[in-house]
Amino acid sequence: MDSRWYNGRQETRTLDQQQKEREERYQDSRVEDWGDDFRLPINHRPTENVNLDDVEQASLDTQLTSSNIGFRLLQKMGWKGRVLGRMNKPIKSGIRDAKLGVGKQVEDDYFTAEENIQRRRLNVEVEETEEHARKWESVSRKFKLRNPEGLLCDLCNKQYKLAMEFEAHLSSYDHNHRKRFKEMREMHGTSSRDDREKREQQRLKKEIAKFTQIADARKQQQQREQEQSGIPPASSGQRSAMALADQDQRKTLKFGFSSKGGSLKVN
Repeated sequence: MDSRWYNGRQETRTLDQQQKEREERYQDSRVEDWGDDFRLPINHRPTENVNLDDVEQASLDTQLTSSNIGFRLLQKMGWKGRVLGRMNKPIKSGIRDAKLGVGKQVEDDYFTAEENIQRRRLNVEVEETEEHARKWESVSRKFKLRNPEGLLCDLCNKQYKLAMEFEAHLSSYDHNHRKRFKEMREMHGTSSRDDREKREQQRLKKEIAKFTQIADARKQQQQREQEQSGIPPASSGQRSAMALADQDQRKTLKFGFSSKGGSLKVN
């Protein structure tokens, strides 16, 4: 038991010693890698106008120097300066200048792109013939003589010289917001007009029903007075004549609405 315990302790000591040696070698390699590199102090704050004349910038034309950390790491991993695949030439990508600042290169690429420099051709322009092209040129020349200032948006009252700027304005939030507001106002105007007409019709129906009710009440009152006075009831011919007279009286009944206070006029 004692010999086994002694042998186990010896093995753990050797393993710890090997691990310690590996860590020391790793630390030495890191010190060697970072020893010659340029470092800024911890209290350093970057400024706007940085002097980059002496700074080494990587590109496809200049080769990596032996002081490059990544190059030395590849050499340690066994890279011998040859390609890893079938292609001998490197894959070229868009060369960007880091001196322009964050986002400046993207902005320049957007404004200098081919699809943004020239206007996208319409289907009518692609399918047009030479005769149509001549007619279109003559019409556009006359239009330019009439409107030399450029493209005008009547809805927003804005004018542009470039077609790309005009297309961007048509797809902007401001233009679409004004367009939706105009459509909503037109729809609201038509709906309010229809509502007013419906209200007028309903009021007219109520007034007609009111007058018919008054006429029926008068007729019933006249019949009661005749019955109380002892006058014999009218025959069928007299009733029909009275009904025709009543209808004529209703036809000649005229009423209207004044503009002040909604008062009613009856003739």
